[in-house]
Amino acid sequence: MTKLKNLDIILAHGPELSAGGLDYYQLGLWAASLPRTRVLAVNPGLPREELLRRLKAFLYLGEEHRVLLAALDPLRRARLLIQLLLQEIGIHPEFLLTLDLQEALCYPDAKACSLKAHHLIGVAASMLTRAEPVGVQELPVSPRVLVWGDSYAALKAAVSLAHLGHPVLWAYPGPTPAPLLPGAPVTEPPEPPVASLLTAADASPLISKVPKARFLELEGQVGHFLVKLEISGEIRQELVGGMILAPELHLTPNPKPLADHFRIFSLSELERRLKEQEKIEGLFPPRDGLLQAAFIGGDSHPLSLKRTLKAISRLQTQDPWQVALFLRDAKVGAPGLEAALEAALAQGLILFKVSEPPKISLTDDLPQVSFFDPVMLSREVLACDLVVLDEVYRPDPDNHRLAHLLGLFSGPAGFLQKDNVRLLPVVTNRQGIYVAGPGRAVMDLDQALAEADTAVSMCHELLGQGLAFAPKGRAVVDRGRCTLCLTCYRLCPHRAISWDNRAVIHELACQGCGTCAAHCPNEAIQIRNFTDDQVVAAMATLDPRLTPKIFAFLCQNSAWEAYQAAIKEEGLILPLGFIPLRLPCAGKLDIDYLLRGFTYGAQGILVMGCPLDNCRSDQGNCHALWRVERAQGLLAEVGIDPRRLLYRPVAANAPRDFQDAVMSLLEILSQGQAA
Repeated sequence: MTKLKNLDIILAHGPELSAGGLDYYQLGLWAASLPRTRVLAVNPGLPREELLRRLKAFLYLGEEHRVLLAALDPLRRARLLIQLLLQEIGIHPEFLLTLDLQEALCYPDAKACSLKAHHLIGVAASMLTRAEPVGVQELPVSPRVLVWGDSYAALKAAVSLAHLGHPVLWAYPGPTPAPLLPGAPVTEPPEPPVASLLTAADASPLISKVPKARFLELEGQVGHFLVKLEISGEIRQELVGGMILAPELHLTPNPKPLADHFRIFSLSELERRLKEQEKIEGLFPPRDGLLQAAFIGGDSHPLSLKRTLKAISRLQTQDPWQVALFLRDAKVGAPGLEAALEAALAQGLILFKVSEPPKISLTDDLPQVSFFDPVMLSREVLACDLVVLDEVYRPDPDNHRLAHLLGLFSGPAGFLQKDNVRLLPVVTNRQGIYVAGPGRAVMDLDQALAEADTAVSMCHELLGQGLAFAPKGRAVVDRGRCTLCLTCYRLCPHRAISWDNRAVIHELACQGCGTCAAHCPNEAIQIRNFTDDQVVAAMATLDPRLTPKIFAFLCQNSAWEAYQAAIKEEGLILPLGFIPLRLPCAGKLDIDYLLRGFTYGAQGILVMGCPLDNCRSDQGNCHALWRVERAQGLLAEVGIDPRRLLYRPVAANAPRDFQDAVMSLLEILSQGQAA
């Protein structure tokens, strides 16, 4: 059990509390009756000097204080108090807890307001008096960075890192860099500022280029990654502190050509021929004075359509070409793309919007394009002198293998970043590994270079010049309890756990989600300031006068934010017995919390996590749902209605969804009482 510490409560009062029906004087007297507690009531509107004088008189300098600051909207109304406590008094951030009393002001009855305020303070006090300090430590790390890929984003990242003083290992699979300009012809050179990056990379003594490289293995953790590469048949090991992944896109014809035929081109081949000779129609004998070209595709991405329209525009300038373009959907969501399509139509382009790809066949050595015309409602055949096949921008085919080697959650399309808004723009599930540009998605050059700058900035902030700052003691392993079952190692979404003869948590890599602690079968892992003792103590503060009794376990990244927004909305009245309990992630939810909640007299329990594919720890919400379903089964076995335990996903910006979840549980509870 955690030893209880002294608690200092600062009640920031003002006319808003009295106007809301809450007597701050009586509230202060009640708070002072709590064990090991002192109370200071102060008006946050006082001048800075007076506030500082009162704080210094209340809080003895040089001593460790745990401070609970209770106010109405404390982050706004008591902002100066928070600043003074942290900067002038020197309160440890882990020991300063702000409590918004807004929820207590929602009730029309003054007694209800008072009881709710008492309970909110009691829950917060039970957590804070059991809090332990999480320090900050400096860890030596390697400032060297591996940049993987030969895209312009990789090139920009390598040059920018070198400018910041980081040694760079720039590795790529080809013999020479072959970057693409998405949306531009393959023959189009980059702008001079971009082209100069390659010169800068060649000239920098801090950049070591490693061509013909293949990623084989990764060991270690952020700051000390040991990378194993195969280079021209030889195995090489390199120590790096972090990685930026920006493998180049690949162009794939879509649909695949029937066979090599001099009248069927890929878009790249057409672009090369257009560059090499002024006129292309000399390759084909004219039929009836006109040459018919058909472009198939271009709708896989706006940048693909942009590139296709550039080739069409170039071909339209060379009489006597008549051009048709077959698309399922014209994706014009890029700057200037809609105008470019309208210009091509004005120059004579014939656009067919088809529901299925046209079929290509050969008759008398001429390509025949067969398609269903949605206007004529009939199948038509177009004889062509030239058929040009769209090329789709696809991720590097080696991405899947690379993601597996690095322990990354890859995206559904084969990119190296999962489709999760919390990872945007360049973060992955592993600390120290960043994904930029074509490693993450199909994007234009400006966005790719901007993402490279973001990845460089984050990498530099993490590694500095050889020293990294990390929490000290956030996740604690009880080596006497640990049996090395490796459950934590298998489930950690951030790959922050290894082992010697017991589990070892690497604090620079750990994100503090608590998934390991919730799943440890021997309770050998605790997340400081979200320990089991603290959660159970908060549940034990339940006041029997507050009904209906509902425990709500809220992920701090989503549902807790929605709760904070909901209590500020006019007209919302939560049940008096509604007890919000904040978790670092829904994955920290322990099934023991759910079962204990009912033994403490809860009539209902609500669990809220992030929406699907929106969890910062990837599957924390799924782990919470699985535990809720398991607990529901156990409740049913002992005769308790499993509907009294409810799981709902809630986004941080959805206070209405939060209210709907609470109302749904209340409706279930009322139905149970009626029955």
